[in-house]
Amino acid sequence: MDYKYDVINYNKNIPATIMHLNLNSDTQKAELQWHRETEIVYVINGRCECSHNGEVKIIEENDFILFNSEDVHLVRPVNGTSCELLCIQLSFEYMRMFCKPIDSVFFDVTEKPDVKARIIDELKKIADVVSSDDDYSDLLQVANVNNLYYILLKNCVYFRRASASVVLPKRDFSYAKTAIAYINENFKHEIPLDEISAVVNLSPSYFSKYFKSVTHVSFSEYLANLRLENAIEDMLTKNSTVSDAAFENGFANVKSFITQCKKVYNCTPAQYKKKLLKK
Repeated sequence: MDYKYDVINYNKNIPATIMHLNLNSDTQKAELQWHRETEIVYVINGRCECSHNGEVKIIEENDFILFNSEDVHLVRPVNGTSCELLCIQLSFEYMRMFCKPIDSVFFDVTEKPDVKARIIDELKKIADVVSSDDDYSDLLQVANVNNLYYILLKNCVYFRRASASVVLPKRDFSYAKTAIAYINENFKHEIPLDEISAVVNLSPSYFSKYFKSVTHVSFSEYLANLRLENAIEDMLTKNSTVSDAAFENGFANVKSFITQCKKVYNCTPAQYKKKLLKK
């Protein structure tokens, strides 16, 4: 599992980043991320598992999830499956032209089924255009994306400090962002619990409880999974041996690498590499 801050770049013709993704649970990395832009993920086919501000939910086919600015989130296929997604990241600067206080805004569609249905209709249209080979598709996509902006800004805007009827997530991710950035930089070396807890000025026991409440995985498991994914990647891209991949990515020994791989993928690193190369 990785955890990163994303910087979003936009198509100069369309005021949003639109991605059509086909994900497979066997090969898809689990990356917790956050960014300034509002993001909508629409499930075209299959089902996906989403972690949203520490809460895990399943998004079914023909449904979507909305991540507000700075929401910590993860999207991946349900274990053992694949899914087809439409991912749209909306431009803050574009919305600012129509809504000056956009920095204080968040969107909520949970209590508006009619608005949610309209959003799904627009997402279907955007998905259809993405898969078309029309030379003038950008013209149609601009209209679809602007309709999406209109629906959200017209019907779904709430102010972070003004509304008592809408409860914002109370979970504080500031410690997690600092801790995980440190882990990502240092995972190839030993990171004792007292070291990482000191990075965020928390006691080891409190940090352990806090970290698991935010990520839904323990600190040790997060670290082991991060090492596992990077070790497997080295075996695939650098043709590293099992031994080299283990030691170069922070595992104490080869046995711990193999044990973690069996725990996550139900096979040894060599078997998993062979499985991936067959795809």
